Amino acid sequence: MPKVSFSSIGRPLRIALGVFLLAVFAYTLLPGTITGGAQSGRINADLITLRAPIDGRVSFGQARVGERVTAGQSLATLTSPPDRDVRLADLEAQLKALNERLAGIDAQQQALAPILSRLETENRGFQTAVIASLDAQVAQAVARVRRSEAAIALAEAQLKRIQPLAASSFASTAELDQRQANAAMSRADLVAEQKALERLRKEREAAQQGIYLNDSYNNAPYSQQRRDDVELQRLTLATRRADAEAEIAQVQRQVDSERRRRMQVDGAVMQAPMAGILWRQLESEDATIGTSTPLLQIVDCRRLFFEVIVERRGEETPAIGTPVNISFTDNRQQYTRQAYLAAIRGEQDSDRGDIAISGMLQANQLRLIYALAAPPEGSNSQACPVGQTGYLSSAGPGIGAGISTGIGRGLAMLQAGIDSVMARFKQ
Repeated sequence: MPKVSFSSIGRPLRIALGVFLLAVFAYTLLPGTITGGAQSGRINADLITLRAPIDGRVSFGQARVGERVTAGQSLATLTSPPDRDVRLADLEAQLKALNERLAGIDAQQQALAPILSRLETENRGFQTAVIASLDAQVAQAVARVRRSEAAIALAEAQLKRIQPLAASSFASTAELDQRQANAAMSRADLVAEQKALERLRKEREAAQQGIYLNDSYNNAPYSQQRRDDVELQRLTLATRRADAEAEIAQVQRQVDSERRRRMQVDGAVMQAPMAGILWRQLESEDATIGTSTPLLQIVDCRRLFFEVIVERRGEETPAIGTPVNISFTDNRQQYTRQAYLAAIRGEQDSDRGDIAISGMLQANQLRLIYALAAPPEGSNSQACPVGQTGYLSSAGPGIGAGISTGIGRGLAMLQAGIDSVMARFKQ
């Protein structure tokens, strides 16, 4: 192997070393001016979690963790488990029990119908008898009133005849008093008979409405109470029947839905929703899982971002929207992507599960998150360099931008120089 001298390393390496030392010197003297310049970091992306659309047994496809996947690529297959019929059988058994309960309610309602009819017949018969009896009593009372009115007329006529005789001493005073007493008693009897007639008429009107006022009607409260009890039972059964019909309709819909699901969904194929990287497999092969179980995580290559962890330096932080250039190397080839500062996170928001690469921050550290712009159409820039290390090649206006740019370029040139030296050593 020929000996390699320092002069043979070449002008690029010397320039890179000089720029690098100058940048380190500037960073030492001006720590507050550079806001993350020449900082290294990692390219990151959001994670999309794919969940099982049905319950079943999972079988993963040919793609392996870490490999690129395309939109629509088959990643996993779900097959229906053999015990899928259990839910349908349970629903059908529940439906059968509800129908049996409804049949029992109908039987009870049918048993109450003749009882209610008999009580109504008895009640109507009793009411007819009571009204007929009261009609007869009213007729008798009317006759007694007529008789009392005739007695009054006779007593008053007798009193009128004896009054002149008593005044002429042809009749005694005792006879006059007797005639006067007879007339008064006849008037009192008439008033009593009229009151009795009025009471009987009211009783008859009440009986026509099913209300019995006389205490001697002992059968009226019992028959009416029995009829009311049976009517209450009938209304209760009607309510229970309505509830049972509602439950039957609900369970029937579930049975129909389960039957359609059995006919239409015997399995499912899970496909990649976008181009990306298969990042994690969350279940084992041939595992039996339930609906909505997380199965796979895919890196969303449509939205990449670059994360830099820096030390807190007073109150000065980069402004949101600050433009930068992100440089990274792949297969000895350098790529540059434009980006802007999208967010700044502290220790309270450091460990996230919805990104590809996450980690904890210390109390004196900040995480600067730069959103990468999409590469120009037709360029050779990598589409999804998640996890690769990169460098900030610019970081905002002022002296910090110049030093930052110099550091970024110096690191890139240093890397190229080192590659050149290693190539010569291999020769």
